[in-house]
Amino acid sequence: MLLLALVATLPAVAGASPEPVAVGDQPRQSLSGAFTVHRHAGEPLGLEGARAIHREGGFRPLEGDDAGATNFGLTRDAIWLRLELTTPEDFAGRRLLEVAHASLDRVDLYLAPAGGEWRHYRSGDHIPFSQRALPHRHHLFDLDLEPDTAYTLYLRVASEGTLTVPVTLWEAEALWQHDQVAYTALGLYYGLLIALLIYNLFLYLSLRDPLYLIYVAFIGTLAVGQAGLAGLTGQFLWPDHPWLTHLSPTGGVSLAGVFGALFVQRFLGDTPARLHLGWFMPAVIVGYAATFLAAVAGYYHAAAMVVNGLSLVFAVGALALGAAALYQRQPGARFFVLAWVALLAGVIVIALHNLGLLASNAVTANALLIGSALEMLLLSLALADRINTLQRARDEAQEHALRLRQEMVEALQESERTLESRVAARTRDLERVNQDLRESQVQLEYQAGHDPLTGLVNRKVFAELLPRAMARADRHGRGLALLVADLDHFKPVNDRLGHAVGDAVLVEVARRLGASVRETDTVARLGGDEFVVLLEEAGEVEAIEGVVAKLTSEVARPVALEGGGQVRVGVSVGWARYPADAADAETLFNLADRGMYHRKSGRAIPDPL
Repeated sequence: MLLLALVATLPAVAGASPEPVAVGDQPRQSLSGAFTVHRHAGEPLGLEGARAIHREGGFRPLEGDDAGATNFGLTRDAIWLRLELTTPEDFAGRRLLEVAHASLDRVDLYLAPAGGEWRHYRSGDHIPFSQRALPHRHHLFDLDLEPDTAYTLYLRVASEGTLTVPVTLWEAEALWQHDQVAYTALGLYYGLLIALLIYNLFLYLSLRDPLYLIYVAFIGTLAVGQAGLAGLTGQFLWPDHPWLTHLSPTGGVSLAGVFGALFVQRFLGDTPARLHLGWFMPAVIVGYAATFLAAVAGYYHAAAMVVNGLSLVFAVGALALGAAALYQRQPGARFFVLAWVALLAGVIVIALHNLGLLASNAVTANALLIGSALEMLLLSLALADRINTLQRARDEAQEHALRLRQEMVEALQESERTLESRVAARTRDLERVNQDLRESQVQLEYQAGHDPLTGLVNRKVFAELLPRAMARADRHGRGLALLVADLDHFKPVNDRLGHAVGDAVLVEVARRLGASVRETDTVARLGGDEFVVLLEEAGEVEAIEGVVAKLTSEVARPVALEGGGQVRVGVSVGWARYPADAADAETLFNLADRGMYHRKSGRAIPDPL
């Protein structure tokens, strides 16, 4: 009989509610461990159904009293949480309830005072961020609580991804202060990602090695995935597109896996093939691509489960291949292994967290963020180490070549007594070759910096001269002027008389421009029939207009042709002063260019022939 009595009391004990949570004057209260829970599968369950289940003892206390107690892993069940709150007589102030897991699909909160009407609040990443009641990266609800009142709170949460429900009750000021720290940390993380992305993009543009472009894509897509997990994609990237917000965590991580596996395959070179594992990374790439397509097609829950397991396999495989590359002393392998150790640790922790095997806290919930930040930093070091190793190899090859050359010189000196004449002849030949090389180098350097037709400075060299001239102007407190000149009526000369005559006209115009300014000034040809003139120590408008008038007059004189006859061209000149009109080179050029086009537009076009 005693046993039967005990059994009879079990449902009542299991369904008993914990003591109500007293809302005190502390700025932050963690509520996660105070809930009772009911996991519901099948047809959707409404509030009245949940209340009925509670009356029947269907809600169970959570195991644990921290945020980890409400980590339910990857599940299709709808999670119902119930909590009772009481406020003291002297209660005052606003309270905000935060569900600090941004990627939850739907969050419904029901709140009612004892014997009162139920209020319903909605949130979730299926709702456009712009339609949320409170603009916050997490799910935030403004609870209008009255003093000396008992409340009942139900929370229904459902998600195709990881379902973890860390719940905190905040004072508004305390939440604002907490957010400053959180956004600062996220800002540092994304600042690191953006810096690495830009740095490696510049390396790609400089070296043209596709490996750096793949790494840039890896950083960018992983940043999107992390932003989705942190709730930043809905807040900043796609506030009116909930589908993209919903897709970004799993979709971003899947694409990051595609580019990450491609990066590993190219970085390790022939190491996978030596181990007969050349198929492994392509298979991982296919797996991640299929996972991304599954998420896009609507199979998000399956994609979320696969991406967790596949990321673990990928990280372990990359670490193993990196260890083999390290054993084979491959360039950059040291940092590569450390990078994947960091990411593997983060992947293992987040995977166990997402599967509900680890409690949710600041470390486990952000394990992938921490691990990925370390991994990307170390991979960047691995790329740098790879460059340094290859550079050392080139230096060693050059040093070896120099040693061989030195040995040859010593051998020649040893046989100098018998081969003096031949050595002298060889020395003279080498001197001639070196002189030719020097002359060729000087000529190539001149050609690289000057227009081959007119001999004027070209665009590249002028772009280097202009900032230096501006710096000199700043040091000496004197201005300079930039003139942009474009020939008028030049196209008919080319069209009717041919390019040879056009070239002759350009050469003569260039000569006249150079003769019309001081030796300290610079004339350059930017291309076609466009020239620029840099006048140093020329800040007065009258002086500049005088130079413009002289240039216009000189260019307007007829140009005699070699076969007889002559042609006339004109020139439209615009100018701008530094620093009076512009504070930087780009603005200075644009102002002068607009001035030139303004003059050209107001000038009639006679026949030049």
